[in-house]
Amino acid sequence: MTGQVQAHLAAVDRAVQTAYTAFIQHTQLCAPCRKDGADCATAATLRQAWRDAKTVVPA
Repeated sequence: MTGQVQAHLAAVDRAVQTAYTAFIQHTQLCAPCRKDGADCATAATLRQAWRDAKTVVPA
């Protein structure tokens, strides 16, 4: 694997981790999410960003 490919894979991994962390932190701090099970609009957007990050195809 070339350095460029490794850098791309590392960037994808960081994007996935960042998106997941943002989703989890939001659901832990948002009262409606804690009460209703992560159903607020912000949580939905963050969850979709995490899903989108996971579907990035490595170059």
